[in-house]
Amino acid sequence: MATYLLYVDESGDPGRHGSSHLILAGAALFEGKWLPLEKDLRMLIDRFFPVPPKPTEIHLAELRQGRGVFRSLTKGERTALLNEFCQVATNLIETELTCFAVIADKAHWFASNGGKTGDDLYAEMFEDLSSRFDLYLRRRYAEGAPSKGIIIADPHKASLCEALKSQQRLFQRQGHRWDALHNLIETVFFLDSHESPGLQLADLTSYAVWRLVNSNDDSIVRKISALFDREPTTSRINPGKWHGVKYMGIDTAMRTRLDAVWG
Repeated sequence: MATYLLYVDESGDPGRHGSSHLILAGAALFEGKWLPLEKDLRMLIDRFFPVPPKPTEIHLAELRQGRGVFRSLTKGERTALLNEFCQVATNLIETELTCFAVIADKAHWFASNGGKTGDDLYAEMFEDLSSRFDLYLRRRYAEGAPSKGIIIADPHKASLCEALKSQQRLFQRQGHRWDALHNLIETVFFLDSHESPGLQLADLTSYAVWRLVNSNDDSIVRKISALFDREPTTSRINPGKWHGVKYMGIDTAMRTRLDAVWG
């Protein structure tokens, strides 16, 4: 039986103030692809940084803004590196890499959930994200490829870590709002992003969606939009439906923006 590793990252913050939106994103990588992916990313870094200092990871915000070690690259070189990183991701086929994103309009959510906190928002978003991952694994089972899933996150985001761990334990005991979790095993595991190519994919996913939502910039997300989970067009039920993107809000302009990419 195969295993998929769902690497989770966030953009924005869960508080009532601060960012207007919170994005929880995941990149589900087939177990046999993490080592080839690591080699591809290392080769990519070595090509753009032939001599030290070299980045230990490709962090999208730093790359795009030219911060840290990425200051040594010209804007054109940074754009080329970003494009090639996206190409590494899209070279993986549907059964090797599938992406997910849950997008919360915080003002709407807090107005609709009086008395609840940012931790509650995290919990609801993780419930939605994990259920979508489980649905993908159930579809793999129906396609004759039974698979289990493990969730991995960056330990440096303490609030995210606690929310993921506590909710994973709860879902395994009680299921989520819609069904039992059939295919997610063990607890949530934590790795430093520079040690994990999968977490770099999750960072790419969350940052691409963040740019779309926060700045109406679709230049990155359109390069990877086809990676998001979608019902096969040959499916009897909901053919072609995008399961990989969930919007928790009522802003019609934002819905239109998302539909322009995944409509």
